[in-house]
Amino acid sequence: MSALKKLLSALAVSLVCAFSVSAFTPETGFWWNPDEPGSGYAIEIQDNFMFVAFYVYDADGNPEWYTAGASLQGNALFDSVMHYTYGGPCIDCAYTRPITLQGEMGPVTINFLTETTATLQFGGQAKPIERMRLVLGDTLQGLLGEWQAVIDFSSANVTFPFNGDVMIFDNLDRSGATDFVDGCRPDNSVDGYCSAFALQNHDLAATYDPVNDEVVVVVNDSADYWLAYYLTVGTYQFDGVAELYPKASGNNNIFYPVRGFRTASRTFIETGEGPSSVDNGKTAAATRQAVHGLSDLFRQAPPARSLSALSKSEQAKRLRSQTIARSLMARLERAKN
Repeated sequence: MSALKKLLSALAVSLVCAFSVSAFTPETGFWWNPDEPGSGYAIEIQDNFMFVAFYVYDADGNPEWYTAGASLQGNALFDSVMHYTYGGPCIDCAYTRPITLQGEMGPVTINFLTETTATLQFGGQAKPIERMRLVLGDTLQGLLGEWQAVIDFSSANVTFPFNGDVMIFDNLDRSGATDFVDGCRPDNSVDGYCSAFALQNHDLAATYDPVNDEVVVVVNDSADYWLAYYLTVGTYQFDGVAELYPKASGNNNIFYPVRGFRTASRTFIETGEGPSSVDNGKTAAATRQAVHGLSDLFRQAPPARSLSALSKSEQAKRLRSQTIARSLMARLERAKN
């Protein structure tokens, strides 16, 4: 695999901190506490309104059906009252309207910590809950598929502040002490596979860091730059920052906000069938005459910045991320030899 691109340009420290703290969207879907199988929470979020159905049990072990709904406070706090519904029809019976006692069960709060983790508080108890991963496996296995990203270059010397990237993760490597996912930046966003050109010029590698609870991705951006992503990854979305590394020197400690979403499933990438943002045959890739990357957007190389501007905890986090990114760069370089 070959060299990546230089990471992203200048980002104010306050923006980095604010982005990492609040810029995520809790995921709609089925949630549960893995230590309490058999019960769970169906969460639906539309705009800023959240509805949750609780499939739980009473003190005698009988199944109960509770619901709650309210607008989120900010993007992370749900604070409502729980309604009790009973007297509805059986699944194959004629419909009869059930009875709902509004607020009967008292207050309930759900504080979302990330896209896929939260703390549920009800009746004086607090318990962790998480988005249910039915078939995706662990974080790296769940990364398999195609993802698209939007990077905010507004703090850099570029003509247009927002730019995109496409990443395909198609190979899970568990052969060593550290697990990796490999792939590429594809020739286009339609075909859903890594061509020989993409693997030669825009290959990528990723690994999961349990200490920071983030995925580090390194993309071979261009002949002169690597592009590293430091991401919190959910089921179908991620957020974090990106950094450009000049291949001829070290990192410059300039971080750009990035958010992304899944655009094709693992099955589609592996077999050509399954959920995808498009549903057509593979197109013939245009002949590539030159290797270009996101670093080409800059009129001049982004200046280096000291990590001392960050808080002590953020410095330690970024230093660890950069160390992992350099190990991924070395992995890509070894694959070329």
